[in-house]
Amino acid sequence: MASDYRILIPLVLGGAGVVYGVFLFPALTSGGSGSSRAVTPEEFEAVFNQELDYCLERPNGLNCQCFANMSGTILADKAPKVFGAVYADKQELARGQAERSC
Repeated sequence: MASDYRILIPLVLGGAGVVYGVFLFPALTSGGSGSSRAVTPEEFEAVFNQELDYCLERPNGLNCQCFANMSGTILADKAPKVFGAVYADKQELARGQAERSC
């Protein structure tokens, strides 16, 4: 019975630590329209217009304002949301998330 507690306590603490850690990381799409401290409004506007043009060129039925805002937010932010993380293809990530969300 005592050995059950020696196994159960680390499992519960480890699980709580994982849940707490997940909630510490911000979403990749957080930051709104260019409000990130590393992105100027001009930089965001340039990326937003690029993504808006990309969306308008494709007959995909998406809300292009939503698409451009979401993908622009991800692309314009220079600092990774998770310290030390490297994204395989930031543009593919941004456009994929924007297509699913809009």
